[in-house]
Amino acid sequence: MDFAEFLTTHTFPLATVDPGAPLDDLEPLAERLAAARVIAIGENAHLVREFYLLRHRLHRLLTERLGFTVYAMESGFSEGLAVDAWVRGDRPAEELRAVADHGITYTMGRCQEMRDHLSWMRTAEPPVRFSGLDVPGSTASALPAIEGVRRYLRDVDPDAEPALDRLATLIGKYAGEHSMPAYAAYAGLDPAERDLITVTFAELAARFDALEPEYRAAAGTGAYAVARHELRLALLLDQAMRSYATPAGVATHPKVAARDRGMAETVFWLLERFGPDTKIIVAAHNNHIQRTPVTTPAFPLSAAGHHLATRLGPEYLAIGVTCTAGRTVTHRADPAAPGGVAIVGAGLTTPEEGSVEAALPAGLCAVDLRTARDGGVTGAPDKIRIIDRYQPVPVVDAYDLIVNVPEVRPTAQVSE
Repeated sequence: MDFAEFLTTHTFPLATVDPGAPLDDLEPLAERLAAARVIAIGENAHLVREFYLLRHRLHRLLTERLGFTVYAMESGFSEGLAVDAWVRGDRPAEELRAVADHGITYTMGRCQEMRDHLSWMRTAEPPVRFSGLDVPGSTASALPAIEGVRRYLRDVDPDAEPALDRLATLIGKYAGEHSMPAYAAYAGLDPAERDLITVTFAELAARFDALEPEYRAAAGTGAYAVARHELRLALLLDQAMRSYATPAGVATHPKVAARDRGMAETVFWLLERFGPDTKIIVAAHNNHIQRTPVTTPAFPLSAAGHHLATRLGPEYLAIGVTCTAGRTVTHRADPAAPGGVAIVGAGLTTPEEGSVEAALPAGLCAVDLRTARDGGVTGAPDKIRIIDRYQPVPVVDAYDLIVNVPEVRPTAQVSE
């Protein structure tokens, strides 16, 4: 059958994205998700109001009906430790705004929709945990992780502090709030300084591993695990920086998606830390959650979802989330904007031919794509909307389900 015919029997409507609405219309979705241990919920752009609301509603479903207990978001792991403490009630309720603003990176915690979602997490039954998935500092600074490691080592191994001082000084030469200036500043460092950063990270990682029994005995297994993972993600950010700074065609450092590997490793870390009954929701961009490598003009890169699907098999489900109309959030070069890039609203045009958006029926709906992988479906879409553009992707292989939101708009923090 062709893809249009396939949709007629594998699409089911959803009633609303309102997080507070009854969940009865989501029962068909719950049945399709029940066997998974890790479920990723995507978005085709950050800072879009309806995508926040949909995730919140699906989080309710997965927690209340299927027992999911961890919400792991595309945001810095180190920064997210404070958010988890707030969600668990270990920090005062009135700190919500500060915790969301600073504990969720890429400015994604500065939206009222995200704050409302965190407020629900704090009172959810059964109780839930929050985790950042990502490298620190909005990919612009390893310093949040360095400070977390410093706090840990101050008690268990103060002799390591000079290495942290050296790292903080060198990283401070490029670190900032915005990624593009940070990448440029990193590329401008003396190559010997870049090498010294990498060597120091390697030495600290070896120190952590060699002294693991002593560290665990001094401060406990949990604290060791957190600090070691913070260090690992900082190290991966350094590798990403090296990749960004390597000119095209130079083979001395491969173009690898170190950040995506870090997000996948955080999921594996959470599964190990919280035990075999743990079920995790991954909230990240569609690019990060897809089961297949991301296609770039020069080479494929393994997304976090590709790592997760490879290791977890059918226990991992990727839900791509897209939209048909409205206004999305995009980026425009602007020398006057922070970091030289303005985050602005942009109107969506009619979906392009060959895109999954053009194929989907009108209205809020979900499509289960899994049975289309047997080779009996022809004419499947080969691209998906990414912000206000399109990206090549084998949609049927990359996602297990697709949810289409008929109309979207930016969150209040985005300039129209």
